[in-house]
Amino acid sequence: MLRFRLLSAAIVILTALVFVGLDSVYSPFGCQGLWLLPVGGYLILGSAIECVAMLRNTTVESFPRMDLRWPALLGCCGVMAAGTVAVFWPLSGSPYPSDCLLGSLGWPLAAMLIAIFASFAWYLRVYEVGKGYLLRAILAGWVSCYFGGCFSFAIALRLIGDSGWGLFVLVGVIVVTKFADAGAYFSGRFLGKTKLCPQISPGKTLEGLLGGMLVAVLAAWVYFVQAGHWSYGEQIQADWLSALLLGVCLTLAGLVGDLLVSIFKRETGCKDSGNLLPGLGGLWDVSDSLLPAFVAAYLLLMAGCLSGPGQ
Repeated sequence: MLRFRLLSAAIVILTALVFVGLDSVYSPFGCQGLWLLPVGGYLILGSAIECVAMLRNTTVESFPRMDLRWPALLGCCGVMAAGTVAVFWPLSGSPYPSDCLLGSLGWPLAAMLIAIFASFAWYLRVYEVGKGYLLRAILAGWVSCYFGGCFSFAIALRLIGDSGWGLFVLVGVIVVTKFADAGAYFSGRFLGKTKLCPQISPGKTLEGLLGGMLVAVLAAWVYFVQAGHWSYGEQIQADWLSALLLGVCLTLAGLVGDLLVSIFKRETGCKDSGNLLPGLGGLWDVSDSLLPAFVAAYLLLMAGCLSGPGQ
């Protein structure tokens, strides 16, 4: 079983590296980030599919089974598509307008609002009192906004700046977040005593959280400060405070994403989020910490925590 998990992980990592490499050297039709769409789309849309499947296949009597496939996944696809508007804009023959009223994130924001309204409209025709349609509409809208919105923030990170700065940042966010996961796991396993949320995830401890933060800060310092200055020289503005903020915030964001999946598993009685990623417990089990980390990282960059060429 361990050998199968390691093989699956190696395949996933190598596949991701291939697409990252392609994205770093060639942008078809001038569309930056185009190579990352298949990987990101499969990972995040697949996570949404697993979330919907958990709600449909719940084994807990107190949690009603709900089939949200059409409103939730159509809404998610719509938000994700809106998040790629800036990627495909060069096909029009001109660069994305800097004075666009919506901006690069305004398109998915508008799509999220439409998805929320559409989720309620979907059930208007069949609505009956006491049948749980209100909860279905709320969850369908949430799935659309959460997965589609986080995907859009990942795309927005990729498109920041020039000279490959956005790709450098996106890869760095993934690296730091996953180092935080690993640091928290090993710190909690060997030093953990104080439970964080025992009813949600008994294995999560305060010591593990602090260990994850420490590892994440170190990873952020090595990647963004040391490797960043080596790659971009004076074009990058990053110091130990940048590493501290990124490490702490990405660790906390990842923890929230991880606990969110655990809540869904508890409520629906599922051991794994799904089987779309053989041997690794499901796609959402892989993307759980990354989804909110994309949002946190983008907000930190917009706040001036870190800056690079063209930003």
